[in-house]
Order: sequence, then C-alpha cells, then structure tokens
Amino acid sequence: MIRNLDLPKIAVFVLLFVLIASAQSFGKKRKVLFIGNSYTATNNLPLMVSQLATSQGDTLIFDSNAPGGYTLQNHFTNPTTRAKIAAGGWDFVIIQAQSQEPAFPDFVTDRLPYAVKLDSLINKIDSCTETMFYMTWGRKNGDASNCASLPEICTYAGMQNLLSASYLTMAKSAKGSVAPVGEVWRKFRADHTTIELYNPDESHPIVSGTYLAAVVFYQSIFRKSISGTAIYRPSTLPDTTASFIRATAQTLIQDSASKWYQHGRMATAGFGFQVQNNTVNFENTSYAASQYSWNFGDGSPESTDASPQHIYENAGNYMVQLKIMNGCRQDSIRKMVLVLPTSVSSEMDGSEIRIFPNPFINQIEIANVNQIEKVYVTDLAGKIQNTRFTDGILHTEATQKGMYMVTVRWKDGRISNRKVLKM
Repeated sequence: MIRNLDLPKIAVFVLLFVLIASAQSFGKKRKVLFIGNSYTATNNLPLMVSQLATSQGDTLIFDSNAPGGYTLQNHFTNPTTRAKIAAGGWDFVIIQAQSQEPAFPDFVTDRLPYAVKLDSLINKIDSCTETMFYMTWGRKNGDASNCASLPEICTYAGMQNLLSASYLTMAKSAKGSVAPVGEVWRKFRADHTTIELYNPDESHPIVSGTYLAAVVFYQSIFRKSISGTAIYRPSTLPDTTASFIRATAQTLIQDSASKWYQHGRMATAGFGFQVQNNTVNFENTSYAASQYSWNFGDGSPESTDASPQHIYENAGNYMVQLKIMNGCRQDSIRKMVLVLPTSVSSEMDGSEIRIFPNPFINQIEIANVNQIEKVYVTDLAGKIQNTRFTDGILHTEATQKGMYMVTVRWKDGRISNRKVLKM
C-alpha cells in the first residue's frame, strides 16, 4: 500500500497557484529514525533537522538511539535499537557508524556485514523504509591515535577518502542512500578556511558543524533545496556562516545526486529538458520510479512516457509537473520551462548557471562571466525587469521582492534559466 503521499493541494486562486508553483515542492512529512552515536547526539542533530524542516513548511517526526562510541555491530545487537526499528512506519532509518570504523582496514570483512544486517532487519519490518547512511567527516588533522599502525588515516584527506568510499560501499551493498555530510564538510572546509566546524577535540562538531550536517540531512530526506526568508539557524550561528553552509551543501548534493541516491528505495522525482523552438525534449532523472505522469502546463493531455517530447503552440513560460510512483510512494516536482520564439537550441534547466546567493537581497553573482553574452530577468509572467549585469554581478535594486527567472544567453548560442528569490 502506498503511504506518505505528497500530493499538491488544489489552488483555487491563480495567485495562490503561482506562489505554490514557485516553491520547489509542497510541504512533506517524513518519519525518521536516527541510529548512531555521539556525532548524532552532539548538539541534538535530529532536533536541528526537524527545526530546519519546520522553517521550510515540512514536518519531521523523529526518534533516535545514539549511545557514545557505538559501532554497527553494537547497534545490531542492541535491544533498544532493534525495538525502535521494529516499531516500523519509518520513511528512513539513518545509520551512522562509529567515527573511525569505516576507515579501518577490516571494514569490508568485519564491519560492513553489520550494515547489511541492519538494512535487512529494517526492511524485514517494512520493505518501503529506506536505509540512509550518515557519511561522517575525517578528524581535523587525521586519526592521531592510530597513525603509527595506519598511516593512510594520518591526515584529514586520507581519512576522509576512506570514510567516503566506505559509506558509498555501505549504500551499494545495503541498497540504501547516502547523506554526504563528510563530502560537504570537505568542500566547506576547503572553501571557508577561517570558519571552524570542529570541537577542540578535533573530532566532534561545534554548532556550525552540526548545522552543516542538518542542512545535508534536510536536503537528503526531503529531496529538495532550502529556500525562503525565514530559514532556521541556531541563534549562536552567524547568518553569513549559515548561508555559506547552505550554498555549499546545495551545490554539492545537486551536482552529484545520482551518487548519493542511486541505490535507494525512495521515489524521487527529477527532470531536465532541452528547448528547440517550440519543441521541448524532457529527460527523466528520477530515482526508484516505475510510473510517470507529466503535466506540461498548457492544458494538453498528460503523458505517461518516462522522457516525453512536447510541442507548445505558443512561446511563453510553462510550469511543468512530473509525478512519479513506485510500489511504496509517489513524489512530484515542478519546473518552469521558458519557450522562446527562436531557433536557438537551449538547455533550460539552469544546471549550467552558477548563482550565489539564492535567495538574495539586491545583487547576484553569476559565474563564468567571460562565457556570457547577455543576462536578463523576468517575473513569472514573463515580463522583463529593469536590471543591469556588470563584471559578473547582476544588480536588481529596481525590482520588488519576489520570485524571478534569470535567463543567460551564452556566447555559443545556448540559453539557460534559473529561478531566484529576492528577499
């Protein structure tokens, strides 16, 4: 039986429809069990994920069992862990190994089997529950306590490489997904060298590190990015730091989504598209789907093809919705498709546009400026706004707060667009 359906509410007024369609997706409810140790318990990570979800209009119901130092084997034999799994009804059970064990040389032979056993236990209770593995981070300067016997984990980079590889192996072996906290941590640490994530013990997270993990978990559980003007952050965390964390997580997770989700059971909708004149070729990028339903936004009949082609009679902005389903759940996603009266071949899903920040206040930085021929901004009705683009900065001081479409014409003739939110 399908449960936890995320169906959009019927919009009675056109304005309400536009506001809802402008959001990345509708409010979702997830029930999650966190199985881990002190990396999960420190700063109450599950509660922080819940607070972040609430600020996004979503609901996270959670429970956890996270005794300090627990390994995969400890959890498999622990009565409390087994009882919480047996309670059932979970959308996700999140498993975190002891912070060092995935980097040890006996991982595959002695430790990986317990990840698979935990997954089997979870799915024996409910075959629709997805096991998600909490990819953790390397210690700030490597694992000094084991450096003499295991030189490969003597450095942060060496330890992180092993941790990341082992968590991906767990996901593949147990048919689960990965919350890539460790890889986002690596990227953030490289890009923001003055912002601390570690506790003085060089292992556990301070609030900024836990917030980074919470942002990754929110995006991994709800399969959508974070947006809006009232995004949760801990009161002790500077807003700029929180913004940097969210931007790093969004980029890394979206750019490598197939790596993190490809083995999971959760139906996750996604698509890209190419525009040529009034013909749009849609590319289905969903995960774990067996049925598809496309609404092209122009009143035409829906399509059940996996990757359909659609011809629009008129140029304009069209809100396209894809609904997917498998034997457990369904999911949906909406994207705005801009059909231009031009013969130029276009890639319109925005994947090539690197924008920061989003949401923004008055200015947006757009990468690859030397490859851009023209940038213009429209509202969701297609009306061009009064903006200017100089030296890679898009100035929007003359526009009101709200959702807009940024369109980039590249020097090689391609066109891309992306939705942005001005606060």
